[in-house]
Amino acid sequence: MNAIDRLLRSGLTRSEIAAGLGVTPHMVRLYARHSRFPSKKVFACFVELAEARGITLLARDFLAANDACEPNGEGA
Repeated sequence: MNAIDRLLRSGLTRSEIAAGLGVTPHMVRLYARHSRFPSKKVFACFVELAEARGITLLARDFLAANDACEPNGEGA
């Protein structure tokens, strides 16, 4: 998850990210590997933690590289 990478590059450790999100370091690893997606509450904590470090997160920061929009022409 690019959101975690961006927080790590800002100088936070995985343990600090976990504390800021209110989850375990294990959950941070699961988010990073795209094995889990954060709940609404944790998502809000991600945004607040990033904003406190001057980082603006985008929706694509929570997606895996291979998670691309593939419109099928329906509902457009």
